[in-house]
Amino acid sequence: MSLKHHPSTAVLTDYAAGALADGPGLVVSAHLEHCPRCRAEVRLYEGVGGVLLADLPPAPMDDDALALALARIERPGPAPRDPILAGPGPEALNLPRAVARRGVGPRRFVAPGVWVAPIPSRHADGWRTYLLRAPAGVAMPDHDHNGPEFTVLLRGAYVDETVRYAEGDFTESGPGQAHHPQAEPDGPCICLISGQGGIKASGWVRLLKPLLGV
Repeated sequence: MSLKHHPSTAVLTDYAAGALADGPGLVVSAHLEHCPRCRAEVRLYEGVGGVLLADLPPAPMDDDALALALARIERPGPAPRDPILAGPGPEALNLPRAVARRGVGPRRFVAPGVWVAPIPSRHADGWRTYLLRAPAGVAMPDHDHNGPEFTVLLRGAYVDETVRYAEGDFTESGPGQAHHPQAEPDGPCICLISGQGGIKASGWVRLLKPLLGV
């Protein structure tokens, strides 16, 4: 698989440093599962960060720091939930590992063949993360954004203006970047999206925002 659209260097360095918010971190990790180039880049940044930390002067630690660190390592995580799309049929989808571990909420249909499914966040930081499905050939309404939005394509392909995005491709949008993506006619398109501030839309699309939860 040859991907054409990747996170910026700034996004990957923030990911390597653990500085991305929870939702964007999930989206970047989904891209990394598809992209050996970006995985190698993240490993490089992690290595550079480790060297920089080694050069810092030692700092005093709290008396219970080691015990707290060990407790976090040994604490069992939440039991993985079965992905809502697992199973046979055209809607079966292999979710990214981090998303499958987190779990996905119930699908909410907002139009024929169009649904959203929320992914719970670990922090109340204003980011909303969800899966969005659009049927083959369907164009999403023209919309802008009130804040940053990260997207990775998990199934299918879509065209935004003249740019084509395929499975694993990553894109970042923000205010002033109105767009009108359209799923290709070969099959449905399913994206993992995390946005802050919600979408900016008008007309009937604005009335759907409470249903979409975005």
